Amino acid sequence: MKRTVKLIWIFALLMALALAGCSASGQELPAGWDESWVRIAEYVGVEPLDGFTLNESNDLLSISGLYYATWTAGDGQDFVNADGDEAIVYDAQIYVLLEECRSADAAQEAVGAWIAREKQSYGAEGTYTKSFGTQSYEIMPLISGGEDNPYTHGTAAFAARDQWAISVEFMCTDSFTGEPQTLLEQFLSGFHYNET
Repeated sequence: MKRTVKLIWIFALLMALALAGCSASGQELPAGWDESWVRIAEYVGVEPLDGFTLNESNDLLSISGLYYATWTAGDGQDFVNADGDEAIVYDAQIYVLLEECRSADAAQEAVGAWIAREKQSYGAEGTYTKSFGTQSYEIMPLISGGEDNPYTHGTAAFAARDQWAISVEFMCTDSFTGEPQTLLEQFLSGFHYNET
């Protein structure tokens, strides 16, 4: 009887291990990728940035081709905008948005639309292009937000890579003492792409 119970226990354990191997977290990493990197859409691997904590990584919008992740620094503060919408605002927050488009041209169009929206929301000056690894980004320092925006400044980066549109925003409140442009560039240096 003890032997039968022991065999059932071993079988149940083996089944649990086999099923755990089927989950997304058990997927094989692309060559050269580290387990500590946050994977977005299984296309971008992002190295951690000192002082920032992963806040959210979400593929819920993947049916429409959108994927995002956010990182935060500092303590969260409750915020209510003029429309009564509530949010938690951190000293600094990084937003990464990927959109899988139907073509490389469509990805370029998506990037153009994001840049136009960013310019409507923030005062921007001194836009420049810079490469990190194998990817070139258009970097846009953001010098002022609207009156209802808790983030007063920051830096944004935009790129199209094959059929992917990429947006990265580094947003800060007045209480953040770091340099957003330098930190964003450091963050972008830690991006890796799955081309397989």
